[in-house]
Amino acid sequence: MVYVPVQCPYCLSTEVTKAGKQANGTQRYRCQNEQCTRRIFLLHYRNRGRVPEIRRQVVDLALNGSGIRDTARVLRISPTTVIAVLKKPPCFTTPTPRCCFLVVHAPSASR
Repeated sequence: MVYVPVQCPYCLSTEVTKAGKQANGTQRYRCQNEQCTRRIFLLHYRNRGRVPEIRRQVVDLALNGSGIRDTARVLRISPTTVIAVLKKPPCFTTPTPRCCFLVVHAPSASR
């Protein structure tokens, strides 16, 4: 029996457990970290468009001015996948702090 350490590709945590199998037989894993943005992941995706690094490259190429078809050709994924990645709202690993300022004007004494 061989022990293979599994690390979450999103939060890089090693607190990972098995979470069943896909319909095609691929093992699923669940991240136990509470701050992780994605809980379930695979070690080896069959679809290149699902790999987190490819998804980051799609966004980087779009920010640098590459077109959808050009990005799809370079990364060897479907143009539909490129559009889907760009339309999806970004998921941040750390929550952005929101602060509200309330401006209260004190009544002036010289009226």
